[in-house]
Amino acid sequence: MVALVSLRWLLIAAAIFLSSEFRISDGRRSKSRFTNMQCLSFNESFAIFTKCRLNLLGRGRAGAEMYLKLLQLPVNNCWINWSIYRRYNGFRPFLYNVSTNFCQLLGNSNVLSFQGLVINAIMTKSNLNHTCPYDHDIILDNLEFNDEFLKNLPLPQGNYKIELRFATDKVWRVQVTMFFERDEP
Repeated sequence: MVALVSLRWLLIAAAIFLSSEFRISDGRRSKSRFTNMQCLSFNESFAIFTKCRLNLLGRGRAGAEMYLKLLQLPVNNCWINWSIYRRYNGFRPFLYNVSTNFCQLLGNSNVLSFQGLVINAIMTKSNLNHTCPYDHDIILDNLEFNDEFLKNLPLPQGNYKIELRFATDKVWRVQVTMFFERDEP
């Protein structure tokens, strides 16, 4: 009888350990996800967004989809401004606000920085897989935000937005804003 009771407790302890180890959850693989996406063209004679939306990929999963039609080709020099904001009482600047040469960054995208993490994530689901010049439209196809993006840059729980502004010839052309939610796993 004592052996049966101790075996039962051993099985219960093993079940608790395995459930916490494998993170039995509500069906989502990740606790982080996109919540909204906004695209803005400052100069519609240069570029037009024909598609800018989030697609529902499954239970609690959203994928970002964008199609940017470039009207003045080729794009030889491009600068990007990266900004991340955290929501406190409205969105406030958080950690990064950096401008860099986008063409050089694509040439050396293995940088362990915020820019490297974001551009490597974008390159997995887009046609931004080469350096300048760009003589084609820019397509992003169902980019899903998950905890793998944050393995080198841990962020606390909260609501965030990332603003990506692009300039050519020292003139801001387009802006893409991604809103995401980070829950503790």
